[in-house]
Amino acid sequence: MGVHDLISAVRGRREPDGLLRLRARDLGLTRLPQTAVLVQFSSVGSRTSRDSLNRLSAAAAHSGGTVVVVEQAVRRGASIQAKLGVRFTPSVYVVAADGLVTHHWARPPERDELARALAELEAGRPELAGV
Repeated sequence: MGVHDLISAVRGRREPDGLLRLRARDLGLTRLPQTAVLVQFSSVGSRTSRDSLNRLSAAAAHSGGTVVVVEQAVRRGASIQAKLGVRFTPSVYVVAADGLVTHHWARPPERDELARALAELEAGRPELAGV
């Protein structure tokens, strides 16, 4: 473990194994859904953020309720934003049912990228790509 990893673990950004995990309450939920939470950090009035959110919503709509979307407005000093290291909007994260952050895009994900990420989780084998 490098110095940066140790500092990040102490600050609570990453687990000691280097993986980032979130709790349901970090996202304003009482529990995490069966497959995933699609988390997006958005800027008010951003067309790119709106288009990205529509793409996430479409993916969740076809999940039978096993995927939910959570949108967070970018706010100065927000702890979840700091924990994830959000610097740009839209920033999109895929959080598995166990809280593991498996994917991150600092742009709207392509539909096929999003479908692949969700299929990996449904199959029980996330690749941890882009985290």
